[in-house]
Amino acid sequence: MTADDLVELSEYDESDPIDLSDDDIEMIESQVDGLRVEYRRDEQVVLHTDHRVGVVALPDGPTIEIQPKVGEPNLVTLVRYANGTKPTHLSRETELESGTNFVDTIAALYLEELEDVLSQGLRREYVEVEGTEEYLRGRLNVRRQLAGGPGKTDFECNYDEFTYDTTLNQTILCVTNVLASLVDSTEIAGELREHESRLRRRISLREVTIEEADQIELTRLTDYYEKLLALSRLVLKHIYIEDIVMGEGASYSLLIGMNNVFERIVERIVRKTVDKRDGWSVEGQAQTTNLLRGSPSIHMRPDFVIKRHGEPVLVGDAKWKTEVKNNDIYQVVAYQTAYDAPCVLVYPDNDGAVENDYDVKNGQELSMLELPTGITTPDVDEFEQRNVTRFFEFLSQTALMG
Repeated sequence: MTADDLVELSEYDESDPIDLSDDDIEMIESQVDGLRVEYRRDEQVVLHTDHRVGVVALPDGPTIEIQPKVGEPNLVTLVRYANGTKPTHLSRETELESGTNFVDTIAALYLEELEDVLSQGLRREYVEVEGTEEYLRGRLNVRRQLAGGPGKTDFECNYDEFTYDTTLNQTILCVTNVLASLVDSTEIAGELREHESRLRRRISLREVTIEEADQIELTRLTDYYEKLLALSRLVLKHIYIEDIVMGEGASYSLLIGMNNVFERIVERIVRKTVDKRDGWSVEGQAQTTNLLRGSPSIHMRPDFVIKRHGEPVLVGDAKWKTEVKNNDIYQVVAYQTAYDAPCVLVYPDNDGAVENDYDVKNGQELSMLELPTGITTPDVDEFEQRNVTRFFEFLSQTALMG
């Protein structure tokens, strides 16, 4: 990839005027959430980004790389911690340095979880199958049997088969195939292809939709798939692939919303800080209708509510931003009114630029807290320890941990 092939942007950024084909623009406008096209008089366009980071490879034009704007985070660590994944015996650490390397980042995390599942063995389940059999097997499918005419000598049957070829395993194979076709690293691609080849001996390769993946319900016997399925859903939800035919892609996009990533990080840190303390609990993505009366009811969802013996003592919202916005203040003050408790806006590492404390007229406190998300370590445990320590210090300073 040459410099002309790559357009480097950050979150909430805009590009210089560039030439894009009609196919490029059509893909962005119809398939890519996270990029907006602004037309210029000279037939060039300017691209505008939002909170999503990642890569968009256009059919005729450049590859668009969008990097995190907040600090200089280790994206691998952030995504890994947000999804509750940890490295196994692998030591693949990639950074967002180019468009293809972003896909390598996701693929490396996925490969770690895939190998963990495979080490425990694929799970078989009973699946209902329709088939034509020489002898009656299971239940006769009368409609299909009659459609075959009076001379039909075999049987159209519905029966349960104990198989590896389940929607869960098909989802894993589909994502393995997709990532193997997109990564730049020959090492990661080779390992994904090797696993894909073994999986295809038992599992059908087909395109699995995000709707199908979202409907998968894990059981006690399949809960070890949890982290791998979470990453699979992440890929299927955020990726758009044009002209991929069993591993060959002409253009694609893979964008991940950092707002959602940061919200999951903050909730995990809060839970880790207080969950094991007697009488303390955390309610994530809490919902309240206590603020306004009327119909229809208006739902409000702070990212977390810390409770002590069932009573709210702190309400918080996570903001992946570099500055405090007035709308954020109004929102969190509304939470204070609903919960009658102090509130905190939690930000990523901004070198202390947004940390502050306020006394609100309703008698409650409002704080802005930065977490040390800029830590460059690939060690998830170290990342968690540093962030939990900072949040505990904040709780202690507000006298909540007395």
